[in-house]
Amino acid sequence: MNYKEEYIRCASDKTRRYFIENYLYTFNADERKEDPFLLFPRQKEFLRSLSINNNTIAIKHRQAGITTVTSAWITGQIVFAKPESPETVLCIGNKLDISQQLIEKIGVFLDQVPRWMWGKDYYSPDPSDKKNVKSIYKSRNKDKIELFNGCKIYARSSGENAARGISAVSILVFDEAAFIVNGPSVYSQAVAATASVSNAKIVMVSTPNGKDMLYYNTYSKALKGENNYHPVEFKWYQDLRYNRNLKWSRKNPETGEVEWDVDPVVGPKGAIRYDESRWRRLESEGWKPESPWYIEMCKTFNNDSQKIAQELDVSFLGSSNNVVPVDVIEAHLNQNVVQITEDWPYKDQFATETWIWKLPIPGHRYILCADPSSGASDDETAIEILDVDATDENGKPCVEQVLEYLGKRTGDEIGQMIYTYATMYNNAFVVVECIGGYGDASILELMSMNYKNLYEDDPGLVTYNIEKAYSKFNRKKGDKLPGFRTSSMRFQMISNFVSSLKENSLRIRSARVIKELETWVFKNGRPDHMDGYHDDSLTCLSMGLFVMEYSMLKKDKDRKKTQSMLGAWTVSSMLRNKKEEGKGKNTWENKTAQFYSSAAREKEREKRMYAMLMMGGFGKKQ
Repeated sequence: MNYKEEYIRCASDKTRRYFIENYLYTFNADERKEDPFLLFPRQKEFLRSLSINNNTIAIKHRQAGITTVTSAWITGQIVFAKPESPETVLCIGNKLDISQQLIEKIGVFLDQVPRWMWGKDYYSPDPSDKKNVKSIYKSRNKDKIELFNGCKIYARSSGENAARGISAVSILVFDEAAFIVNGPSVYSQAVAATASVSNAKIVMVSTPNGKDMLYYNTYSKALKGENNYHPVEFKWYQDLRYNRNLKWSRKNPETGEVEWDVDPVVGPKGAIRYDESRWRRLESEGWKPESPWYIEMCKTFNNDSQKIAQELDVSFLGSSNNVVPVDVIEAHLNQNVVQITEDWPYKDQFATETWIWKLPIPGHRYILCADPSSGASDDETAIEILDVDATDENGKPCVEQVLEYLGKRTGDEIGQMIYTYATMYNNAFVVVECIGGYGDASILELMSMNYKNLYEDDPGLVTYNIEKAYSKFNRKKGDKLPGFRTSSMRFQMISNFVSSLKENSLRIRSARVIKELETWVFKNGRPDHMDGYHDDSLTCLSMGLFVMEYSMLKKDKDRKKTQSMLGAWTVSSMLRNKKEEGKGKNTWENKTAQFYSSAAREKEREKRMYAMLMMGGFGKKQ
């Protein structure tokens, strides 16, 4: 062998494919032995991206071998590094053992590199020459490898100080990036260590973990061309080890029967023809792949939909432990959500963050729920209005979202907005969350404006400070206090909300609510938003539904009972009045009938609508 020519051939191939396939070995799980490292088509595409792009992000299924390929590529970069610019590699995993596995694989591959590739000081044709056993390592342990040529590899766990003490990083690897806690902060600190190196390489690899702030955002923007990352996708059916006897299924949209499309077998052990264009077409048409390996892996995961979405189907939605099942979220998105467009007819001229789907309907009951914030923090204030007496297109009773505000305003401003919206919607029953104290300002504003239809809490929840703030309204000790302060009911509220979504008895119209549902997950057994996201509208809706069912409707039922009792007394009184006063035009009976006629009610409604327009509440585009 002409070592010089072979070295040049390996070094000139920037993908490192020739070097990897001719000089490195990897473990063959089927044969249970070391075999030459033969790359699969998608692995070759990954190497090509690494060679021509500074930043590469890969989404992978379980056992895709991408960590192994990345380690082999880094090995090639170290072997053929220029003496004047040695490579400094920083491997960051969501846990230390993840990055240590990467550095261990690199060490195994470095041991496989032929001695002659390291130069004349480390190789001699004479087997007995001490050069052949001279160590290429200056140091080697679980956390760091340093070679004689100045190249260094570090393993660190994720954290804002992951790159502390490491400078001039030329290759930065994030392994299982979707699982890194406080991902954006970790990322920005680590990337700063590459600033002094021209053409530094950044590699981000992971299986999905819901719509996290770092990996999901980076990958989705890469697909849209909105950042400088090149995306590479690994699907299990593109892997020659797992796609044997591959077949595709879907339900016929007309008959509902399951139909199949089977890939023809062209080799031993069920090997099929590799055809990415065919598979992409089938997937776009709604076909779903399966193979004996896939079915067995699903069983291994106990057919857990979250694990299958995460480890096999590389799906962002469903790969996290969502509070609301993915199919329920998708059903609301596809069937119930109404997009607010630029030419939408209903708008609040003074609050562009308000979305209005329907104007108030005479005779309908509405509940307005509000979750105020400080106006300065990351949290936003949410106002939701629900139509309690709505019906769907089939005439089935339901609760419908008709208005939503999501923005940043102070308590006084929110109080005024609540008053305007609640008055507009037939004097809606108003429930304001005051658990954090931000809602008290809104409640006080509503009371100052003499708004009556407010939810009132248990008087036992009143503290000295709250009692003092409300003292000017002449509230007696033991009186119920407007506002919702029952934090102990959180579990019941959320359970009730999730049940309503599953049963489709609550019709979600807002795309903003859907986005919050997609990032609403269980954390340590409790429903919470993912890092960097919010659940303001969800907690607001949960509270509103809970109060609606267990307070408002009960209150209305009691009121109807009282009205029926009063009605009996009124009829008796009217009969007496009729006998006494005759049938004159000015009798109490005629006046009451006139006021409650449908024409009069409509006239009163028109007056309220006009008043709101004059106040700038709603504007209807002509």
